[in-house]
Amino acid sequence: MELDLKRADHVVPDYSLTGDLLSFSRCELQYRYYNGSALPPSRPVQLWYGEFIHGMMEAAYRLWDASGGMLVFPWPFTPIGDAGPREPPEDGLAPNDIRMMAWPIEQTLAQEGKQARSRRARLAAYNRAERAINMLGPHLFPLISAAEQRVLGTRPLAAIDGMEPRSSRYALRGVIDVLGDVLPDPAANNPILDAIGAAVPGLAGEFEIIVDYKGARRPRCAGQRPDQHWLLGEWQVQTYAWLRERQPDAHPVRAGILIYVNELSPSSSDVGIMQREIRNRETDIIPAAGTPDYYQVQGWAPGTQAQLSDSFKLSRALRVIPVTEESKAEATTRFDGLVSQIERNVALEAERGSIGQAWRATCDDRNTCSACDFLSFCPHPAQGADPEAPVGDDEFA
Repeated sequence: MELDLKRADHVVPDYSLTGDLLSFSRCELQYRYYNGSALPPSRPVQLWYGEFIHGMMEAAYRLWDASGGMLVFPWPFTPIGDAGPREPPEDGLAPNDIRMMAWPIEQTLAQEGKQARSRRARLAAYNRAERAINMLGPHLFPLISAAEQRVLGTRPLAAIDGMEPRSSRYALRGVIDVLGDVLPDPAANNPILDAIGAAVPGLAGEFEIIVDYKGARRPRCAGQRPDQHWLLGEWQVQTYAWLRERQPDAHPVRAGILIYVNELSPSSSDVGIMQREIRNRETDIIPAAGTPDYYQVQGWAPGTQAQLSDSFKLSRALRVIPVTEESKAEATTRFDGLVSQIERNVALEAERGSIGQAWRATCDDRNTCSACDFLSFCPHPAQGADPEAPVGDDEFA
């Protein structure tokens, strides 16, 4: 009997929008060490905080939805005090107590080797999760038609610098919340609907709006040097929209919402950065002159905490991005370029047998660089990076 020869394995590279493309954009070399090795990072700065916030928002929505919307906000929060991540909550806590909800999420992350960098960072994450649930939940949860939807699609993989890719296509994936047929309603007293109406006038027919949470402060978006993460966030939303529209049950996506969770509970250093950006005209959301928020920001001094209103915090946290065919095409093309760069680096490393000759150290953020496991032998660390220095509680996801 004549047997056919075994076909060569067909590799389709698989990429996550956050875990791969945004991480690669942050630092090529860190991305290679964290994602190209079987060893997990000892201090996964980006992973724990981002996944904790996403997990808390999903758990809160599921609990609220299971109650038929009867769980009234604000939800209780029993402080964690000196309790460690492996200490269970006290008996008798309500199911919707923030600490009770966080316990299984922290345990799951710990089993995956993901833990908070410090007690301070863990406490900041709890506080921000509580603020996100109690400030966003009453307005956001009633609008959600599908939570934590996994989206997947494939795109052509082009050659770069004359190097042929290992496949003709690559897979792209992500996780989003979906709002369905959400029409602005001035009578609803809902800041999310107000933001949607201001950014995308004339909504009609069947459509969807997608939502993603960012464990970060609102990036610098104006002036001479806009933050790279401002542009990456927009491209991410547009690409999520492209992916969502390829799912069987989807309607056209008209907008995406990024929620910068850190803005709901800004640290003292956050307010200091905000103050500088407002004075330098580097941010788009500023308090009106003469308002209490204006005086709180302008009068901020190091070591103090500004008392900002919830309405101003929400306006800083919400970013609505209109979606069009042109904007989706531009964003997906840019991410195609990032994937081609990664694939080129993979091929270059295989050809030269050296990580250092294929991947560059491109991080310019002191906090991210300071928390990196590989800082001690990084050829080009960010200015001011110090592995022994305490890193601020503002992590990126």
